[in-house]
Amino acid sequence: MMILKYFIPGNLISLHMTIINSVVIVGLYYRFLTTLSIGPSYILLLRARVMEEGEERIKSYFYINYE
Repeated sequence: MMILKYFIPGNLISLHMTIINSVVIVGLYYRFLTTLSIGPSYILLLRARVMEEGEERIKSYFYINYE
């Protein structure tokens, strides 16, 4: 009986909203899982890039000020 109440024309909007909410929740869940699986390697890549840029800034600072 619970399922049949959704097929009354007035409740089709409610059924639609329930389905949309479920899709959004599942999408957010899988996006979170994907982010966690990519995260560590991406964090290491960003760390290497930041350290490389930091070294370049230090070198440029010393070359400009002490030449």
